[in-house]
Amino acid sequence: MKKKVVMTIAGSDSGGGAGIQADIKTFSALGVHGACVIVSVTSQNTTGVKSVFDIPVHSIESQFDAVCSDMTVSYAKTGMLSSSEIVKFVTKKVVENKIMLVVDPVMAAEAGGSLLQKDAVSWLKKTLLPVSYAVTPNVFEAEILSGISIQTPEDALAAAAEIAKTGVKYVVVTGGHLDASDIIYESETGSHFILEGKFIGGGTHGTGCTFSAALISYLSRGYSFVAACRLTKKFVTDSISYSEKIGNGVSPVSQSGLFNLKRERAAVIENILSAYDLLKDNPGFPTLIPEVGSNIAMSVPDIYRNTSDETYYAAGAYPSDSHPFVLCDSDSFGTFLSTGAAFPGRIHKVRDKKGTGWTMSAIGFPVFGSGLHLMKAVDAAQKFDPGIRACINLKYSPLILEASHKAGFSSYMFKREDEPKNYVRKEEWGSVSAISKNNGLVPDIIYDTGGVGKEAIIRVFGTDAVDAALKIKVICEKLEE
Repeated sequence: MKKKVVMTIAGSDSGGGAGIQADIKTFSALGVHGACVIVSVTSQNTTGVKSVFDIPVHSIESQFDAVCSDMTVSYAKTGMLSSSEIVKFVTKKVVENKIMLVVDPVMAAEAGGSLLQKDAVSWLKKTLLPVSYAVTPNVFEAEILSGISIQTPEDALAAAAEIAKTGVKYVVVTGGHLDASDIIYESETGSHFILEGKFIGGGTHGTGCTFSAALISYLSRGYSFVAACRLTKKFVTDSISYSEKIGNGVSPVSQSGLFNLKRERAAVIENILSAYDLLKDNPGFPTLIPEVGSNIAMSVPDIYRNTSDETYYAAGAYPSDSHPFVLCDSDSFGTFLSTGAAFPGRIHKVRDKKGTGWTMSAIGFPVFGSGLHLMKAVDAAQKFDPGIRACINLKYSPLILEASHKAGFSSYMFKREDEPKNYVRKEEWGSVSAISKNNGLVPDIIYDTGGVGKEAIIRVFGTDAVDAALKIKVICEKLEE
């Protein structure tokens, strides 16, 4: 049985932020197969549209026929339909192929530039909307389609009711330019539903395209219209939150931003567990565990942090400060307020089953938001070298330092008594101080000899948790020599 596909009928955005490119990225992120019919090619970037070239109708028809003759298109969406000729032709093909269509009435690019000829608007209302399942205008587009000035949510509702008179089944007026709430209007019953929202920081280029593409993705998977709209709003909100600075203008949304972060978080947990297995299999490691316990801390890649550019994510979605307690979210890896993970109860040495030796045991499963002290050491290292992402602590011992030097590892120390009294991030100061004195180079080891109420600690840094664990493994071998 052939899998149903979704299709976008729109223009190409050479900057990759909107149009066909945004639609295909959305389809991929939401797990549906997306086909496309390109009706125009734009030369644009984040600062605006430079030029538009419309694809000849015979070529548009060829694309339509190629897709629909081979695939079962369950839902399709339109984006930029720049001319009345293209609008009328797309209407003909939609009816001919009995496609459930969602219309994104693209009239202008978010970064600036007109994308729809004035005479095409009337044909859109006259021909395409009557045969469409839904239309998703923003406030400005709803004003043009309805002829109603929109200043309030009540105005938006009145505009939706007016647009519904064209015969389209659902009207969704997106509220990104009003109060961030979307109005869903059903033409058959006159009922409406409001999806409340709130404004967030981030790039907005491609939001309209992403909304309509996400909507048909969820509809194709069997969700009701209101449920699909609710999920779509969440998806678009996430895409804005994780938007990236690409060019000099309006940043495009990032459809895969949240998914990439979750993948990286899972990779961090897996790496910590692999490092733990390496140390657990080493009989010498338990003797290196300090009284307070050891831990393995690791951060997500620097792209998800504020260290390279604190405005990289306009929404500030990844503060570098770890949260003082663990909050589990949908991926079960702890709070999104933290960029680093560790064992919540640390790693402790315990007697083996025979009672004659030592082994080790971790308390809990690695989660984001744990290991605050070690994560601040990682934060400090990343101020100088973003490639340093992990740290494991050991007890202080001259023998351990001597073994690390034999292994060829560099080290630097700091004195706790030199710590400024007014320094806010106290656990970070020592590492910052040591690295600064080492000409900004992050050594393999940073240690201190303790202080009042503070156990002396050795910190082993690595590009990831496994790298740090392998260094400790070599240290253990040198101690046995």
